Amino acid sequence: MPYTLPPDAVWFITGCSSGIGLALCTHLSQKPSTRIVATARNPSTLTTLPSTPTILKLALDVTSESSIRAALSATLRAFGRIDILINNAGYNILSEAELVTPSAAAHLMATNFWGPMRLTQLTLPILRSTNARSGRAGGVVLQVTSLGGRLAFAGNAFYHASKFALEGFTEAIAKEVDEGWNVHFACIEPGGVRTAYAATSIAPKPQTSSQAYADPNTQTNLLRKHHEMPEAMSGWVEAEDVAKAIVGVVERGEIPLRVPLGADSWGLQKKGLEAHLERLEAAKEVALSVCSKERGEEQLKAIEFLKV
Repeated sequence: MPYTLPPDAVWFITGCSSGIGLALCTHLSQKPSTRIVATARNPSTLTTLPSTPTILKLALDVTSESSIRAALSATLRAFGRIDILINNAGYNILSEAELVTPSAAAHLMATNFWGPMRLTQLTLPILRSTNARSGRAGGVVLQVTSLGGRLAFAGNAFYHASKFALEGFTEAIAKEVDEGWNVHFACIEPGGVRTAYAATSIAPKPQTSSQAYADPNTQTNLLRKHHEMPEAMSGWVEAEDVAKAIVGVVERGEIPLRVPLGADSWGLQKKGLEAHLERLEAAKEVALSVCSKERGEEQLKAIEFLKV
């Protein structure tokens, strides 16, 4: 069923100190009846947002179970419900995967995947049950996964691992919820966005290095060089336009599972899907060689109940 956004909807947004999160809060603050929960690890970074009764600024460390629970509880005390959860907080490590320490990789996964996953788990009962008590059951969960949740590029292995995981989790949970709950899920997949992300949300290069990756023409080193070019972001979209598009998707009510944003995201995803289909066709002979035609038909028939 289509989703109807309440005029006084409560938007709970992570990672609001800059970039898309800040742009979302700023855009939503122009809607007088909308209520916003703006969160950041350090709430002092939220001073650019107006201080009004409709904006609740909270500290939130998405890697901390107690911090997540405290932020959700504070939201319910203030507003009584949550209508839209936007998991936006995240960062990247631009490095060859071999050189990233297990602790650094684990912290990235905790921020980019485990935190959003836990927030989704704990918010779902609010959307389903708490909201129902006020006569408006349901809500929306938006995961900001980026183009990096669909395609992988050199130098970003753990970022892609976290975003691929979040996309898979979201696709599965979207198929688990009862349609009557009126809970909707979407993965928001921007391409390049003109924010301070490259400066503030990419962890420093690991101290360890290897001559094996010294060639300046490796894909990772070429990407590093590209990031250092002043014109690298010249063709990227504005965070404000991304924010407007995200809000527009929710307001329209027909919420697709995946929302590519930007010509680069849409175009590269299309190329990626076409290339994947070619590779899939190339593997067909090997794939079907493990079973007879009759057994293959049985296999397909046995799983017809699964939603794709």
